Amino acid sequence: MPDLKGHMGRLLLVDLHSREHRVVPLNPGIVRHFVGGRGLGARLLWDFAPVGCDPLGGENPLIFATGPMTGTPVPNASKFVVVTRSPLTGGFLDSYASGALAVELKFAGYDALVVKGRASSPTYLWIDDDRVELRHAGHLWGADTFTTEDRVRQETSAEAGVVSIGPAGEHQVHFASINSDYFRQAGRGGAGAVMGAKRLKAVAVRGTSGIAVHDSEGLLRRLKCDTDKARVSKVATARRHYGTPLTLRITNAAGMLPTRNFTAGVFPEAEGTIDEEAVDKAVVASRGCYGCISHCSKVTRVAGVTLEGPEYESLGLLGSNLGIADLGFVTEANLRCDALGLDTMSAGVVVGFVMECVARGLLTDTEVGRRLRFGESREVLSLLEDIAYRRGFGRVLADGVRRAAATVGKGSSRFAMHVKGMEFPAYDPRAGFGAALAYAVSPRGACHRRAWPPAREVLGDVPPYTTEGKASMVKELYDENTVLHCLLVCDFPAKFVPLSLDDYGGYFGLVTGRNASREEFLALAERTETLIRLYNIREGFGSPDDTLPERLFDDAMDDGPARGQRIPRDGFLRMLSEYYSLRGWDGEGRPTPATLDRLGLARLGEGVRAG
Repeated sequence: MPDLKGHMGRLLLVDLHSREHRVVPLNPGIVRHFVGGRGLGARLLWDFAPVGCDPLGGENPLIFATGPMTGTPVPNASKFVVVTRSPLTGGFLDSYASGALAVELKFAGYDALVVKGRASSPTYLWIDDDRVELRHAGHLWGADTFTTEDRVRQETSAEAGVVSIGPAGEHQVHFASINSDYFRQAGRGGAGAVMGAKRLKAVAVRGTSGIAVHDSEGLLRRLKCDTDKARVSKVATARRHYGTPLTLRITNAAGMLPTRNFTAGVFPEAEGTIDEEAVDKAVVASRGCYGCISHCSKVTRVAGVTLEGPEYESLGLLGSNLGIADLGFVTEANLRCDALGLDTMSAGVVVGFVMECVARGLLTDTEVGRRLRFGESREVLSLLEDIAYRRGFGRVLADGVRRAAATVGKGSSRFAMHVKGMEFPAYDPRAGFGAALAYAVSPRGACHRRAWPPAREVLGDVPPYTTEGKASMVKELYDENTVLHCLLVCDFPAKFVPLSLDDYGGYFGLVTGRNASREEFLALAERTETLIRLYNIREGFGSPDDTLPERLFDDAMDDGPARGQRIPRDGFLRMLSEYYSLRGWDGEGRPTPATLDRLGLARLGEGVRAG
């Protein structure tokens, strides 16, 4: 691809069933229209996934995609995205992680890896530049993620980038994660279950090629300038010191912190126990990802347990959401989830759901097989094990909170906290109505990574308890993040240094030699999100899926700054309609012919609209 640097120009396709692989050129048209990361992954999923394929079937592709910035000196450009059809939601899934796999895949000469088929026995994939091997993994099947990563590196290369699954992925738990570099996870949506269904225990990659960039000297000059900005930024400095646990104080003060399965938004017991000060006292080291200028990851040691983390989401959903103010427990539960290969966010929500069912008398201790109460931690760790191995009541929870509520019945679905089947992040939207819309329209289900409205509703000057103007706000935040996730850079520098889309446009030009204006970047976001919308429509999703749990509409917050707040149904529907209109979608959330034509998607949309 001589006209566009930063890309390697190749895709690696691996068929586990036939045990064959091939390298194909990356279509330059796809690069121009979708760039990389989320956009590239979405287009590859559209092309490689048959309509209606079983998420746990061999035909469902598992795609590891990089971006044009990956492996270059651009700040925090060490992420990869896993794209597939989610077993948790049945729709589009993109799940992100940092780690050596991202840069090694680029150094090996590939922009993306596409895995299809199902191996006849446990297998791991070893990619050593152009040498591609499928190796027996029977001796690793049943091992946790940490053991697997150690063994795979011993058998391949100490410098390999490795991702793996644990017992939860092997047992196809619908919120199983893919682990990277021990403590980084592509956690959301069950990509680990897809990997487990394929009997693919791990992927290891080692590459020795360089990445050609347009202007390396200019790139290093810009990097130095932005690194200097990060050093003096008050927000970036705070994040470097405390990491993401700093968020807990913010959400708790705003009445947004999920407490006892989202029945409250304030958890006074968090102060000094699971907040940033408590975590800070336990920190023994800081880590940064490849190319990081923020170093926000904290290694902690609590009661003999060492963990890279816990991050805010784990503190909120395994801590306050369960009514537990015990950093030792949260750290141990986080470590257990990482080893088993469970998403800590979904795990916290499903356990909180069970606790509320028990509190309401909808489930008995006998039915659950143990005593589960808000504020009590002693039975939670064993329940996490049961979920990962699909044992006992763990079988009911292993497919996520939506299916668990369907099994329990008795009206429990109204407080099963999910959108489209994906469990909530650690923000209660009743304390900031923009989050309600952001969750509802996210194609992968409840998600705080598409847009983060608290940046304006809590930390900014936008009124939180109104639906007015929120559609345009959410779309703006959403589009900016989409650009970053197509370039495939961590969005923390964008928020905390801060770096703007114009700044990333400068980096894009220095890497690729192709100038990109803010307007072109926003068109990339529109095209990517409209294609993803088409994919979900193709797979049976529609406007009725863009909704929220009944609790948020019916139950007012009973404490804190958001006391008395609930999501107004009419206001929510108005936000949704406005959002569709801003996207160029009709009243049912379907992209209009004019929008598809404007974005160059008319051919792809023909069959979907006809259906």
